[in-house]
Amino acid sequence: MKGFGEVTALVLAGSLAAAGAWADEAREIKKVLPLDADGSLSVEAYKGSITVTGAAGAGASVEARIVPDGDDEASLRRAKETDVRIEGGGRSVSVRTDDSHVRRQSWFSDEGSAPMVHYTIRMPATARLSVNDYKSATRLSGLKSDLTVKTYKGTVDVSGHEGAVSLETYKGEVTIAFVALSKPVRLETYKGEIGLRLPAASAFELDADIGRKGDFHSDFDVVMRSHGGSHGRIHGTVNGGGPKISFETDKGSLRLVKQ
Repeated sequence: MKGFGEVTALVLAGSLAAAGAWADEAREIKKVLPLDADGSLSVEAYKGSITVTGAAGAGASVEARIVPDGDDEASLRRAKETDVRIEGGGRSVSVRTDDSHVRRQSWFSDEGSAPMVHYTIRMPATARLSVNDYKSATRLSGLKSDLTVKTYKGTVDVSGHEGAVSLETYKGEVTIAFVALSKPVRLETYKGEIGLRLPAASAFELDADIGRKGDFHSDFDVVMRSHGGSHGRIHGTVNGGGPKISFETDKGSLRLVKQ
């Protein structure tokens, strides 16, 4: 009879072997396209991760890694049939996960799990970025232009940001750290948690519509024009006012943190 340590070692060895086979099924796609410094880049993703870094100059570098989310036959097949489209150039570049060639099975068949697609993108810091995502972990850094994000149950971590923001999330967790707040910020969530990290000297207008089960906290002193308590409508200014931060939620939360 095998001892516990021996059984554990066998299980671990089997797991490592499965993981190795799983990794062997991963595919990598790389492409470099011209992108104007004042152009735009869009990403449409479904499950995985999105890492975007803003850099000096023009051009967009995109790397995508497609990894099966499971070692069963159906999941491996879905990963093989899933593709990534990287198109455009000049004024705009689009990047998207494409499952249009995945063969749909019958009602009673196991279609497996959609693969994880991990994107690593380098783009001009001054170009606009749009992200439309489902359940990915998104990390964005060093962007100086307008940012638009829509995510469903994903996490978003933005650092070193200087541009405008328009963000919608459903049950997501979002943190945005600003180098400077100089353009409008519009935030909307249902059951999500959003935190903004702002320089202590930031001056802005706040217009927040907090649902009955929502929550709001600010490290900044807000001079109220109108106030509905911690729940309701909050309209005021910080340090004399400036760009507007608009926030709307039903059951989510907003935190304004000094950095």
